[in-house]
Amino acid sequence: MRIFISLFIITVIFSCNKEEQPLKLIKVTERSSSKISDLALVKVLEENNIKIDISYTLYEDSALSLLEKKEVDMVIVPNNAGSDDFQFKLLAPLLPRLLIIYTNKETGIKDLKELFENGKLYFEDRSNLDSLFFEKLYYNYGIDESKVEENSLDELDLTNESDALLVYIGLTHINNDLIKQLADDKWLLFSLDEVENYGYGSKVEGFTMMNNSVYSFLIPMYVYKRTPKKPILTVAMKDVLICREDLNKDVAYSIIKVLVENKMKLIKSNSVYNLLDFEFNDKVWAFPLHSGTRSYIEKDEPSMLMLWVRDLWPVISITVVFIGAFSSLRGFWRKKDKQNIESYYTSLNEIKQKTLLLDKTTDINSLLKELMTLKVKAIDTLANNKFDSSQSFNIFLALYTEVKNDLIDALKEKDKHS
Repeated sequence: MRIFISLFIITVIFSCNKEEQPLKLIKVTERSSSKISDLALVKVLEENNIKIDISYTLYEDSALSLLEKKEVDMVIVPNNAGSDDFQFKLLAPLLPRLLIIYTNKETGIKDLKELFENGKLYFEDRSNLDSLFFEKLYYNYGIDESKVEENSLDELDLTNESDALLVYIGLTHINNDLIKQLADDKWLLFSLDEVENYGYGSKVEGFTMMNNSVYSFLIPMYVYKRTPKKPILTVAMKDVLICREDLNKDVAYSIIKVLVENKMKLIKSNSVYNLLDFEFNDKVWAFPLHSGTRSYIEKDEPSMLMLWVRDLWPVISITVVFIGAFSSLRGFWRKKDKQNIESYYTSLNEIKQKTLLLDKTTDINSLLKELMTLKVKAIDTLANNKFDSSQSFNIFLALYTEVKNDLIDALKEKDKHS
């Protein structure tokens, strides 16, 4: 008996001291432009005792195959991925990939079909999922694929000043280094339609309506320092973090809990996470939710509450009607007091314009103080419910960070020469 007890104790001690193996994560991504932002994601998870071993591939087929064979625990793929394996489940939506189109000169072309059929296109390295996206794009915009001259991005010469219409195109993350480089090289972002047309039956709306995985996206002015000069209307697609159904429910619950509750920490690490949101509308995702994610969303509410709601539903329904009517009237009177986030965009752009015209006499510290005052005012307005916390406000924060960094760099440069 003592021998068995001793063996049991040794086994328990060994199990407790055994180092927990990290979860293996593989991401399908273009080149490696998103690796910097991924560091913030991995760091937040590891700070909460969820160890991650991340690697990258351009091929979603091999990534999904590794997941199916249980050689990896999780995969990040674009939301248009598909699989015959019904064991794959959604853990969380992540950052979007934007359709970015740059032209090398002022073409005057506003029609996507004309641009694609007459230009010389240089694509980011593409997975099969990207190809599937572009097939649908061609179909929706009536583009004759046989007239599209596709070239590898490796062949693109950024110093090319010929009259040829060169077009860079990619379904890429907004923090892609090449995107920033092209902006600095005076290339021009192409808008899929005039912003004013959105909401009035534009082709962008038609494309997103026919493709649930895609949604419209507005790139604000001056995101890339001095560009774009006006808002750019394009489309985007979320990356999704998926796993097998047999991933431990508690582990899955912990992952989504950490990501949701540490969003502000992610934003502080990299402003691109202002674009991160956790909306779990089942109709737009390529994979059903993992049970751990569902548990976090539902927070395992006690069933007694549901029974209570069911029994009192007639009374609740009548009450809701009266509350709704009261809220509508109250909202009508409060609407006059609502402030528009666009007013803060205007103020922010005015400060940004000043940063583009810096000279020796400019008081950079005053501009920084003015910028900070604007941010405090915007946050106070948000706290007082004068406008909603939405993607527009998140974009404002991202633009604020960009302007602040420009001013700090200018201040360092000025101190260096003084």
